[in-house]
Amino acid sequence: MFRFDEEVSIPISEFGSQFRVGPLTGADARVRVQVVYLPPGGQIGRHAALVRQLFAVVAGSGWVTGQQGDRRDIGPGYGAVWEPVEEHGAGTAGGLSAVCVEGEFDVWATRVTQEIVVTDYDAQWPRWFEKIQSHVWPAVAGVAARIEHVGSTSVQGMPAKPIIDMDVVVVSADDIRPVIDRLATIGYRWRGDLGVAGREAFTAAHDHGLPPHHLYLVVEGSRAHLDHVLLRDLLRSEAVGRRRYADLKRSNVVLAAGDMDVYVAAKAGLVAELLARARAERGLPPVTYWAPRSGTPDISTGAEGPCGERTT
Repeated sequence: MFRFDEEVSIPISEFGSQFRVGPLTGADARVRVQVVYLPPGGQIGRHAALVRQLFAVVAGSGWVTGQQGDRRDIGPGYGAVWEPVEEHGAGTAGGLSAVCVEGEFDVWATRVTQEIVVTDYDAQWPRWFEKIQSHVWPAVAGVAARIEHVGSTSVQGMPAKPIIDMDVVVVSADDIRPVIDRLATIGYRWRGDLGVAGREAFTAAHDHGLPPHHLYLVVEGSRAHLDHVLLRDLLRSEAVGRRRYADLKRSNVVLAAGDMDVYVAAKAGLVAELLARARAERGLPPVTYWAPRSGTPDISTGAEGPCGERTT
């Protein structure tokens, strides 16, 4: 499952424009594109895909199945990808419309379902960060102030998904666009804020032999920047907080069953609690954090967790 709704889209302002684009496929796609309309009670019977297919819902809601036959709810801004020969199907109670892309393409939408693995702390993670930093810093030096290691991999002893989170920190919002352009020269594609105001996200077009990582761009002292460093610093200094967060993440892997939105939503309450306490200890004013309804994100809104913790 992938997302292409407004919250994870990229703002476009060139030529006086004011709109957002939710990328679906890459520039080298060789595809057939069709619009599919399912009436109330309609369905796509299970069959094997002949080629790679992307089923991107733009209106209405329903469900999709893959090889295992398990149903997943789907609504506007969400899409499913089926690989060649994969058995699949779809259906709806109230009707839906979708764009169907078939052929050869890369998916540029935001991945939602994937294998979620939380491992014990690895002493190699600081060295992973240094390796990535040495690759990124020459491109942004002279504009950015520094690059910081954030997220759970930056906390010694903390279990985490083995993916490095890192912030390129600038001192002014005026530096955001120059850094976006510089990162593009070394293969980082800008993804917009992914629903977290003040935090620009990037995807590496090629791994360059680097460890898995997520790269963000923040303004120093902004809400997004503070959320990252306050949570990191509290977990570094407090054993009880580390243990509670570690236990919750491990249990959430089972609960989420590969759905990153569920994984994020299930830890939103504890993250908000820890951040609220960290702000109070620093004498910072309280802020409101996102809270999921019934413990899971609303597929119709694509809500993001507090401080965008999709990656820690």
